[in-house]
Amino acid sequence: MRVGWVHFAVAAGSIVALSNGSGRAPVEAAAARSYEEVKGWPKPPASVQFGECAGVAVDANGHVFIFHRPGRGFDPAATEKLAEPAVLEFDADSGALINSWGANTFLVPHGITIDGSNNVFLTDVGLQQVFKFSHEGKLLLALGEPRVGAWDGTHFNQPTDIAIRPDGTFYVSDGYVNSRVAIFDRHGTERREWGRKGAGAGEFSNPHGLTFIPGSTDVLVADRENSRLQLFDKDGAFKRQWVGAKDAVTTGRVFAIAADAAGHYYVAIRRADYDTQHTGIVKLDRDWNIVGTVGFGQPGDPVFNAVHDLALGKDGAIYVAETRTKRVVKRRPVK
Repeated sequence: MRVGWVHFAVAAGSIVALSNGSGRAPVEAAAARSYEEVKGWPKPPASVQFGECAGVAVDANGHVFIFHRPGRGFDPAATEKLAEPAVLEFDADSGALINSWGANTFLVPHGITIDGSNNVFLTDVGLQQVFKFSHEGKLLLALGEPRVGAWDGTHFNQPTDIAIRPDGTFYVSDGYVNSRVAIFDRHGTERREWGRKGAGAGEFSNPHGLTFIPGSTDVLVADRENSRLQLFDKDGAFKRQWVGAKDAVTTGRVFAIAADAAGHYYVAIRRADYDTQHTGIVKLDRDWNIVGTVGFGQPGDPVFNAVHDLALGKDGAIYVAETRTKRVVKRRPVK
C-alpha cells in the first residue's frame, strides 16, 4: 500500500531505506511502515473559522495547539488586534476543540512552541514580541516593545520561532528583518546572539524555524530564503549545512524543521507560493539523507501549496500547518 510517505524494509533487525535517487519518496518495499492522511481532522465547531494557520505544536498531553490568524493574512503593519481567539487546542485523536484563548491579544500570530511544563511560547510579527503563556492562556512573560522593531537585547524585528531547553533557556529566531538568533535565560534576559543578513556560514535570510538535535546541545535553524538548514553548537558556532539535492523537486525554501527521538528530521519546503509540485515535507535520516517525502505533486498525497510549520505527535503523527489554505493536515503512522 502506498499512501505518500516513505516505505521501509526491515532486514536483520534494522531499518533500511531503499532510495530511488530522484529526491522523491524511496521505492516501495515489503514490511512497509507508512503514513496516511486523517481526513476531516480537526473538527472545530461551526463558530470557529480558521484563519491562516501559522504555527502548530504538541503539548505534554499530546494535545495539538494551532496558532492562527482569524480574519487576517500576513500583515505586519496591522494595528487592530484580532478579536477572535488565536490559540486553539485540539484533541489529537478526535480532533475536537478542547480550549481556545488569545482573543484581543495578538496582531499577526506566527510561531508556537510548548515546553515540558506545558507553557506556551508564541511570536507575533506585528507586535514585534515574544510571549510565554501558561497552558490555559495566562501571560507569564512578554519580551520586546509592542509594535517597535529594533535590534538589541530587548527588541525584535518580526520574530518567527522559539526553541526551549529543559533548563528554561530558550532561543528565538529573529526573523524576517533582523536575521539573527538570540539566546535568553529562563527569565527572558538575552545572553548571546549570532547571525546577520547574508548567505555565508552563520548568516541568514529569514531564520524561520528552530529545533534541537536529540541527544545533543546542537541547534538546527531553518534558513528560509537561503533554502537551507544550518547546524550550530549551543553557542552559535557554525558546524554544517543542508541544501538538498540540486534541481530536485524537493529543494526550495525551508520554512520549518522538527526532529524526532530517533534522530530523524522533518523539513517543511515551499519553493514558491502555490507551487504544488515543489511544496511538501522531506524526511531526513541522521546523516541528512532524504529517506521520505510527502506532497510535491505525488499521486495520493495531500496537495500542499503553503506549508508554514510542522509538529510531531506523541503517537508519531505529523501535523502540517498551512497559511494560504488555512488548514492543518494530520498524517498518522500505518503499521
